[in-house]
Amino acid sequence: MTGPLPSVMYDGVIVGALARIGAEPGLTVTEALPDGKPAVVYEPRISADEAAVRLAGFRREVAGLVERGPA
Repeated sequence: MTGPLPSVMYDGVIVGALARIGAEPGLTVTEALPDGKPAVVYEPRISADEAAVRLAGFRREVAGLVERGPA
């Protein structure tokens, strides 16, 4: 994530920074705050086309279950 954080994240960021300062009293506030970059980036293992095929199959099965009604 780059740029300013969404406002809903501020509370969590502040609590996290305070926890880090509590655990490591020598840290400055700037050091305790995250740099805004993710620690890990996850990439999909399948292509967008394969995902679309799987999603279409899932939706088809759900529609079939809804049409049949309760067992």
